[in-house]
Amino acid sequence: MKIDHASKANRFANNFIDTIVFYFLIFLHAMILDGWLGIIPEGGSDWFVIYFFVFYVLYHFIFEYLFGKTPGKFITKTKVIDVDGNKPDFKTLLVRNFSRLIPFDALSFLLSDRGWHDSISKTHVVYK
Repeated sequence: MKIDHASKANRFANNFIDTIVFYFLIFLHAMILDGWLGIIPEGGSDWFVIYFFVFYVLYHFIFEYLFGKTPGKFITKTKVIDVDGNKPDFKTLLVRNFSRLIPFDALSFLLSDRGWHDSISKTHVVYK
């Protein structure tokens, strides 16, 4: 099967857009939790770091599980597929999105055509 991978420019755009959306959601969520409910601890708590990384994984996982794409991929008209060209299953998406937590994963695209989270999970980002 010939795979038409998304370009590095598209992958950069996906990451850029998703970062903006993610931080907006973090801000909105923090306003709700802290501003309205007053339950986010002050002073850079370790819990906030854990919350941040869990939310980061869930952001990507939920969008990719439900739609096969994140907001960035909607805009750039790309999607995530498995090695057979299908929508990845639950386990594959878990592996893919936990792999995003590897330090310097975003920079792995400079070294190869596919990032580490793609290679480790055996997924591809392609044009739809």
